[in-house]
Amino acid sequence: MNVPHSAPCLGVEEEEAVIRVLRSGQLAQGPEVAAFEQECAEFIGRRHAVAASSGTAALHLALQALGLPQRVHVALPSYGCASLVTAVRLHHAKPVLCDIGDDLNLDPGRVPQSSAAVILPHLFGAPAPIPEGLVIEDIAQSMGNGTGKASPAAITSFYATKLITTGEGGMVLTDDVAIAECVRDRRDYDNRDDFVTRHNYKLTDLQAAIGRAQLKRLPEFLRRRREIADCYTTAFSGLPLGLPKVEGHAFFRYVVSTSRREELNAHLAARGVEAKRPVYRPAHHYLGGVFPRSERAHEECLSLPLYPALVDDSVKHVIDSVLGFFG
Repeated sequence: MNVPHSAPCLGVEEEEAVIRVLRSGQLAQGPEVAAFEQECAEFIGRRHAVAASSGTAALHLALQALGLPQRVHVALPSYGCASLVTAVRLHHAKPVLCDIGDDLNLDPGRVPQSSAAVILPHLFGAPAPIPEGLVIEDIAQSMGNGTGKASPAAITSFYATKLITTGEGGMVLTDDVAIAECVRDRRDYDNRDDFVTRHNYKLTDLQAAIGRAQLKRLPEFLRRRREIADCYTTAFSGLPLGLPKVEGHAFFRYVVSTSRREELNAHLAARGVEAKRPVYRPAHHYLGGVFPRSERAHEECLSLPLYPALVDDSVKHVIDSVLGFFG
């Protein structure tokens, strides 16, 4: 049996949504995008949502809309993907890396007072403690578990294997009309009477239609993710494995930790189970610096298959394979 690490969950609803848009003749940003924005804002509990072409684009726009000057320091966790660093660099600001806590999220105590803002991912779906100061929440891995409302602006991603997908895409969420208007202005450069630096960061109606279908299914997706996570936690509770804390978790990833990570990964691969490092390379491997907890997480953490389309037989195979490794 082969069990992929992750996969999108697409069905008849998404097919019908795409056909609806194709028949409409309106493929670029249009009424589907506007409807998707409104539905996302209502789902998360924010007044405004503005769609963008990716999560990185959404974060870049949020940094601009918050009025952050260039060259300021923006704090972010070292244990995270390169897209956060990319967005900060696009804004011509300086990324300041911070180590993580026991929950793998950014440790608020590590944020320097000199930081003008903090980018806070709720990593793998676990709600992160909110640090002081200007915060931008990244809910790409936690959408639907109550996060995204504790900051002036939050962003999310709709990449193919995120909690919901539009293939590629992102969103800025806020209660501040000025932030929303700025993001709307800067995501599109065409048909303007003035010139400021704007971007081609629009979402298409094709993508938005898929997103609308996915958003309706998100509660079902989250229920299935938690169901699988419960199976894993019950099965692995007696093993010498670090397991995720479950309170408020969306379980975008089910991440275990062990000093025998490489051995366990090889054992699973031999049985057709694709497991991965949950962060390909932590940010300090690109930018430098010493971050002991991030480095330990990089060496010991392993992400097991968990997604709504994962069937019970595959869940059992993953469990049996892990249990077999520990004898």
